[in-house]
Amino acid sequence: LQDMAQSGRTILCTIHQPPSEVFAMFNRLLLLAEGQTAYYGPRDLALDYFRDLQYPCPSNYNPADHYIYTLAIIPQKEDESRRRVKEFTDEYARRKAGED
Repeated sequence: LQDMAQSGRTILCTIHQPPSEVFAMFNRLLLLAEGQTAYYGPRDLALDYFRDLQYPCPSNYNPADHYIYTLAIIPQKEDESRRRVKEFTDEYARRKAGED
């Protein structure tokens, strides 16, 4: 896939909970939560984005797992989870609106 991408082709993958080796190969991420965009941009900047929203990735933790857990709706914590997701989707929309 990397060879194809380097030849100018666009590669789109949908992967749930990729291992860190596969995750490190991604250039850009699209993170969805509750049907809305929570983050879209360079993989390398996603850590900063989550940290800016007060959800830093712990040391020695797979960022992909952190993103999935942070954006998941957790049983018995649905309201708290939905508030957290709304923080991300609202912030993404705010930043996107600022680009226009």
